Amino acid sequence: MSWHWRRGRILALCAVSLALLSTAAAWRPASAGLQFAPLAEVAPDSDLDLTGAAGPAYACTTPAPVVHSVSFHCYTPSQIFAAYGVDALHAEGTTGKGQTIVIVDSYGSPTAQHDLDVFSDTFGLPRTQIEFIYPDGTPPFNNSVNGSPAGWAFETSLDLQWAHAIAPDAHLVLVAANPAETQGVQGFPGIFKGEQIAVGRFPGAVLSQSFAVTEQSFHAAAAEQVQLLGQVYQRAAANRVTVLGSSGDSGTANGDKQGRVFPFPTVNWPSSDPMVTSAGGTWLQYGWTWNPTSPTSLSFLTTPGSRTEAVWDEPFLPAAGGGGRSVLFSTPAFQSGIAQSLLQGRRGLPDLSWNAAVDGGVLVYTSFPTVRVGWHIVGGTSAASPQLAALVALANQLADAAHKAHVGYLNPLIYQLPAGDFTDIVPQTFGPGAVTLADNAEFGSGIAGMAVTPGYDLATGFGSPKAHSFVHDLANLLP
Repeated sequence: MSWHWRRGRILALCAVSLALLSTAAAWRPASAGLQFAPLAEVAPDSDLDLTGAAGPAYACTTPAPVVHSVSFHCYTPSQIFAAYGVDALHAEGTTGKGQTIVIVDSYGSPTAQHDLDVFSDTFGLPRTQIEFIYPDGTPPFNNSVNGSPAGWAFETSLDLQWAHAIAPDAHLVLVAANPAETQGVQGFPGIFKGEQIAVGRFPGAVLSQSFAVTEQSFHAAAAEQVQLLGQVYQRAAANRVTVLGSSGDSGTANGDKQGRVFPFPTVNWPSSDPMVTSAGGTWLQYGWTWNPTSPTSLSFLTTPGSRTEAVWDEPFLPAAGGGGRSVLFSTPAFQSGIAQSLLQGRRGLPDLSWNAAVDGGVLVYTSFPTVRVGWHIVGGTSAASPQLAALVALANQLADAAHKAHVGYLNPLIYQLPAGDFTDIVPQTFGPGAVTLADNAEFGSGIAGMAVTPGYDLATGFGSPKAHSFVHDLANLLP
């Protein structure tokens, strides 16, 4: 059996010539072998004023080297801290001290440490030394090979910098796999080999995955492959390692190995595995509000002090948070309290969500080759997973202080938390165009989305954590 990982759509990457790569196909591997693709979404350089000069009211102005985005908003760590209540945790000394966060990516980035240092220095965070695990040797940085190392370098930078922002005193470990061109039922892919190493080496850690494949890609070997690859998650639970995974960036419209969208709603694995906490997406609008005249409009109003959070569904990209019903897994015990009329006997995902928008993405610094050196606005559910992983690391710090066990297998605990620990995501209507965001259907796909409703839903799970109460209540549940 050959494998092909679901495409990761890099909306725009700027090469040395600053030529815009405007389609995801630029990063899609050419062969049908086992390959990995990142789930990061990067705002296009075509929207930037690269001169750094003063001008009209921009949506985003970056730190030095200064660039301005005309339409796409961006967030610094302090803005995310304030929007989600992370600042209150840091103020009390809950910063991840003594904890380990494992980031898992193919290829990694040749400038990962340097770029993290620039990010830390810029935003007043402590520097930290990344520990690298190369399960199959040091990966190359050569975009002539399948798998897009530059796309993965973007993903790596996002994951490391924003896990560090949320838990600045945690130890960061990067598993940078060097994936083989083809591997099938004969062995684990390199990325899972790296996860096995990390799970054994760092008991009690938190592990974040920002990759996905449409469940239907398993074909007839689904049961065998899910059982084989799921063993690493079972071992993680035994070692009290929490595992999170991004739910996807195409809503319910996911593709096969040729990039063709399945003509019915689908979800992604490994986010769908009940042993993995599925990280979905929201659209955080903090200090500004989308004001569209049509679904594809990027118009906005500056609204100081406001906070709006909708389902992540940006029609102008288009992109949306993954979610729905698994075809590989039946309803797990931890979801027994969710209406079976909704789950229909299947595992529902996501479990919870975090900001994944590109208009309102987080700032990421990169200096690796082939891409403009400097700050980029990045979103995707791959932004949600490492930040949620860092929240779990903060809970583990509280557990250590109380001489409790670490979180480990997170899902059963999430479903015990009070509703007040989450911002519930419900339908919202924006602008003079009266554009309503009510589900996670990717705009223009023709594939039905999953509705957002009060309480748990298949587009955002329970919603986004209110960081301070979420972390404390999670720690209080631990034995």
